[in-house]
Amino acid sequence: MYCVKCGVELADSQRSCPLCSTPVYFPELDPDRERPYPKQNKPEVVNTRGVYFVITFAFIIAIAICLIADQAIGGGMGWSFYVLGGMALAYILLILPGWFNRRHPAVFVPCDFAAIALFVGYVNFAEGGKWFFTFALPLIGGIALIVSGIAILSFYLRRGYLYIWGGALLLCACHCVLIEWLVIKTFEKQSGFFWSIYPATTFFLLGVMLITVAIVKPFRESLRRIFFIG
Repeated sequence: MYCVKCGVELADSQRSCPLCSTPVYFPELDPDRERPYPKQNKPEVVNTRGVYFVITFAFIIAIAICLIADQAIGGGMGWSFYVLGGMALAYILLILPGWFNRRHPAVFVPCDFAAIALFVGYVNFAEGGKWFFTFALPLIGGIALIVSGIAILSFYLRRGYLYIWGGALLLCACHCVLIEWLVIKTFEKQSGFFWSIYPATTFFLLGVMLITVAIVKPFRESLRRIFFIG
């Protein structure tokens, strides 16, 4: 018999290792005795809610400082609303999902884009702009639909990622043309399409390529072996 720790050969009569003093375990003689093997320590679970609570409290302090400074310097509420809106948007995008154990993209991704639309809408109306409904809202809404579709399908489906991303790239191609059309109708600074054709063509070709790879089995299998996707 040998020591389980240092490997020294032991006599049958020895109860501990003469070199490292590790207790000797005889399973056939003393099956109820505690084994001398080192116990595995379970990893310590960190409570992330405490971290998010501290970050939330820091956000509240920063908001209070902005309000007090705006009131003391400007005599009213002016620039602080822009800062508060930006901080609230950052909190919703970065911190708020951390409070939940399961982050379903069907809920969080649309809420994130809704928060972005609200902040941009506030900036538009505070500055007396007329570009929110004719430009910003369709722009944000289109991107929200594309990103939400990618996130939801990738989360709930276990295959078909090439179809998902290929279709998303085709939608991006259409969205590029939509953006330039919105610029023309809203700001009236150009009379035709100029720049959107270049990114739209790139997105279209990439989307067609991914869908073609997904349809053709040899291409799909080769891509799966190399990049583990398909």
